Parts: sequence; structure tokens; C-alpha cells
Amino acid sequence: MRIDSEQPYDFVIVGAGPAGLAAGIAAARKGMKAVVLEKGAVAGPLPRGEGVNRYPLFDDLLGSDFLETRCYRMDGSLEFHSPFDRKQVLLAGNKDIYFFEWRQFMDRLVEMAVSCGVSIRYNSKVIGPLVNKTQICIGVRCRQEDGAVREIYGKAVLACDGHKSVMGRHYGVDYDRLNCAMVKGIIRNANIDISQKPVLQFFLVGNGDLRYAPNLPPCVAYAFPLGGRKMEVGLMLRMGQASQMGNTVRIPGNKTFSLVWTRLKEEYPGFSSFFKGAEMEYEAVTALTNAGMVSSVIPAPGLVLIGDSAGFVDPFGSSGIYSSMAMATFWTELLSNESKKIAAKRKGEVNPTELWRPGRIAKYKKVFRRTGIYRHIRKSYARIGKFEWYVFKHLRTAERINSRWRLISFLLRRVA
Repeated sequence: MRIDSEQPYDFVIVGAGPAGLAAGIAAARKGMKAVVLEKGAVAGPLPRGEGVNRYPLFDDLLGSDFLETRCYRMDGSLEFHSPFDRKQVLLAGNKDIYFFEWRQFMDRLVEMAVSCGVSIRYNSKVIGPLVNKTQICIGVRCRQEDGAVREIYGKAVLACDGHKSVMGRHYGVDYDRLNCAMVKGIIRNANIDISQKPVLQFFLVGNGDLRYAPNLPPCVAYAFPLGGRKMEVGLMLRMGQASQMGNTVRIPGNKTFSLVWTRLKEEYPGFSSFFKGAEMEYEAVTALTNAGMVSSVIPAPGLVLIGDSAGFVDPFGSSGIYSSMAMATFWTELLSNESKKIAAKRKGEVNPTELWRPGRIAKYKKVFRRTGIYRHIRKSYARIGKFEWYVFKHLRTAERINSRWRLISFLLRRVA
């Protein structure tokens, strides 16, 4: 087996999803040398539907015209359906949501990254960290398409490789506990008149509600308009309370989960109506780390877990696009600024040992915990945790949830 090595980068970024590319762009704009390693043949290889609120960060990274000209905009109204669609509550939107085609979104990010001078390497599967004698992560080992293994060094490694993070798992992150299984899909010719009801739809399913999967954890099916008669659809397990619900809950295997998804599409009241005459464009079982954040985003000196790798996902809508890109930008800019200060003081090259001294790491974490996005995600986890405890653990079943729907509707207005 051939092993090659090369000159160090300022940033080695694992994963060419939204977070990884945002980090690469931020690094390049700070005058830093960055490489993005992607195991797939393209950036963000899996198709999906996504929607985001408009933040200045998106205009900064995508260009001010992207959201307005390439996306379907709606006012962000939400409709929640009680178990078996017996009751509903409609919450008026207070922020526009922009839905985009995934490939267009990723292609624009790649275009922006390449124009900044970011090196993106596809078919490069990271297989583990490189560490020095003092146990600082100073790079990664990755296997190229031809089978060759490369050692790629950097002053900082950013793990933006999602809910199965190779780097996170190496340092003991229990993604089996943090990950919530989910189905993501896209349908064409959906049975819906978006002009009559342009809202995001959520269908609550309690524990024990489904006769064909009585031990299924609480879950939420969803259907989001993407413009025209196209919709993003899916199913999310809500795992925040599952570990405390005793033997009535069992984590389903892919076979059971796929069965549940099929039956919901065919017969679940309200939700199944969208699929009548529709064509499935894409669907896949996947997972998202929205059962909680990792205990430390710096599991080892030299390495930062970003976005899904850190459980840094807004648990209300189970979306990590904005939070992961904001987190990636923050850490890249913070470490770039710190590197420049050290270099100016030393009047020479920055040694990773200096950049990752214990005192500096403590300062980095402290500054991160003060950011608006960190506070928002932490607050969101706390609010959703209380809501899900009441609805999914305390009430638990369709009968009890429906009987308390008026109170639940009030709580939804507080957490949405």
C-alpha cells in the first residue's frame, strides 16, 4: 500500500456538504489555505429537498441573488396534525422560507468555493486522524480512488462529515445515541393545491399508535411544498425521550422502519392523501443527529466537530443547513484570526501545539458558547425537550394526545 504525504494546510476539512464548503470559503476569504475532502464523486452527493429562512450568511456565501431567483418562497406557516389527523392547528408564519433544488444549491457553493481558491478533492475517503507525540490531531489519512493512502496535514481539522462522522466516532462520540432515524423523500405531482394551502405540514404519531409497529418510538411525518406540485416528504423518529420510555419502545431496524414508511404513505389519515397519483422521485432511509449535542465540539486538540457531526441541528424543524454553515464559518474565522495573531507575535510559521494549548481551547469554547447561534440551538433543544416529554412521554398515545390537543396547540405556539 502506497502512502503519500504533502505540505500542511491551514485547514483540512472533512466533507463537502454545506458546512464543509462554508468552512472552505471562510478560510479562503481569510487568506488561509484549505482543502476539502469528499468521499463521494460530487459535493453533497445525496439528493434532498431543503428550505431555509433568509439570513445574511446565505447571501454572503451564495450571492444575494440565489434565494430570490432560484428558490420557491412561502411565508413559513405551519400546520400540525394530531394522531390520525383528528385535530389540527395552523400557526401563521413570521419568516419567509426559501425552498431550493439541492443540486443547484450545492453547485453554487462549489462555484463560490472554487472561485476563492479552495481545493476540493472528490473520491477521497477519510479513514482516521493523524496525531503527533502530544496527541494533537494534525491531519487525516484518506484513501484515494486508486487505493493510495494520503497523509494530509493541517493546523486545524474540521469534521463536517455528518451523522456518521469518521472523526467523531474515532474519538468516542456515540452517534447511535444521538442519531434519529429518518426517511427523506421527494415526490412529483403531489395531490395538493399549494395555492390553497402553502404551509409546512407535520403529522404526530405517538408510541403504540400503529398496530403494525406497536413499539415504534414517537415520530413525526412531514410534507413540505417545494413549488408547483412537488413536495419534500419524510418521517422523523423523535428519540429525545425514547431511552426513558421503558420496554414499550424499541429502536426499529431498517426493515421495520421501511414498513412503517410504506404504510404511512398508503393509509395514514391526512398524510397519505399527498401520495395519491404522485410519483416518488427520491427516497432513502438516513439519520440526523438531533437527539442532542455532543459533550464537546473539540474531542481532541486540533479537531473541531461541525454541524451534524456535533449534533448542532435545530431540533424543531430537524434542519441543520443554517446552523452547520454558521458554526463552520464561526470556527474557521476564529481559528484563522488566532493563527494570524500567533504568527504576528512569533514572526513566523504557526505551530499547532501553540494554536491548541489547553488555555486557548478553553477560550475558544467560551467564545463559541456566547454566540447567538449556539444559544439558539441550546435553547431550542431545551424547549423541544420539554414539549416532547409532555406529548410523547407523558401523554404518549393517540387517545391522550388528542384529548389534550388544545393545550398542545398552545405549547406549539410557544416552541415554534
